[in-house]
Amino acid sequence: MSEALSIPEAAALLLEQKRILILTHERPDGDAIGSSFGMREFLRESCGCEVDVVLPTPPPTRYLELIGDYKTTLTPEEVAGYNLILLLDCANRERIACGPAVDPVLLPELSGTPMLNVDHHGGNNVNARWNLVVPRAAAASQLAAQIAIATELQIPKRAATLWLLGIVTDTGAFRFSNTLGNTLRVTADLLDNGADLERVVNAAYYSKPLNQQHFETELLETQEKLAFDGRYIYAYIPDELFAKHNFDMRDGEGVIDLLREVAGTKVVALYYRKGDSFKVSLRSKDQRYPVGPLARSLGGGGHEMAAGITLREMDHNQVEALLLEKVAALLGDREQD
Repeated sequence: MSEALSIPEAAALLLEQKRILILTHERPDGDAIGSSFGMREFLRESCGCEVDVVLPTPPPTRYLELIGDYKTTLTPEEVAGYNLILLLDCANRERIACGPAVDPVLLPELSGTPMLNVDHHGGNNVNARWNLVVPRAAAASQLAAQIAIATELQIPKRAATLWLLGIVTDTGAFRFSNTLGNTLRVTADLLDNGADLERVVNAAYYSKPLNQQHFETELLETQEKLAFDGRYIYAYIPDELFAKHNFDMRDGEGVIDLLREVAGTKVVALYYRKGDSFKVSLRSKDQRYPVGPLARSLGGGGHEMAAGITLREMDHNQVEALLLEKVAALLGDREQD
């Protein structure tokens, strides 16, 4: 049985728990980090709960000083020791980051521990015991903050700072179209509760290591390609480029924005090999050309303006050709309107 909750209902549910396990999606970004660790701080400091966050792989280095300790391994037996699994910012069970010892699809069933799913992706199909999915929310961190506000308990400065991190990164510092009036009202509440905007901005935008800057420069010089009169810009990242600059895509949040910032472009794509598959990131900067449906048509997901796909049994030339075909249809269909 799956039940949709309101924000006050989610707040009441969390206040009833004593031991909570927080999980998020694989390759966590600023919102995954912010929503998860912000909620941990709030539940620990303001609610007196025992709370753990699990990250089986290292988070982006730029956020390390903000998050503190976390668990790196998890077994079904350990999950069973918690009263509730709180899943944040994850649109489907396959992407839950819980480590190789636990099947994310069967996580609640294996452990017997119920799950509360809090997310802002329109295509969310987790179907947890309880679900709070609000696609109009700019970030999962916004929803986490609204839950905390609904409890009427004090929001610790550390929690406010982490939730601000999630909102700032998922809105592109309030540049993206997901920035609504309520986004700014929640942000104001976080600032009133002591959120450290300077620390957030420095971590998210002014902490780039030199090797990443060199990596990005060579990526643009050697791999950037234009199609459809510059309305589509894309880049393939070869393994050799990662190796040359000792760069890992866990620190790659924002790299795709280098493509999106070019004048005249409507849709951008960035892709690279990961094991036996290709990871594809898609962005749109024009609401007439949403990339969400394109991603879902290929088994991916995400938001209408920011989405991702995993493609298997292809080489990078086939990935390039497939994306060109799909983007041509997207731009061509709309151009005829």
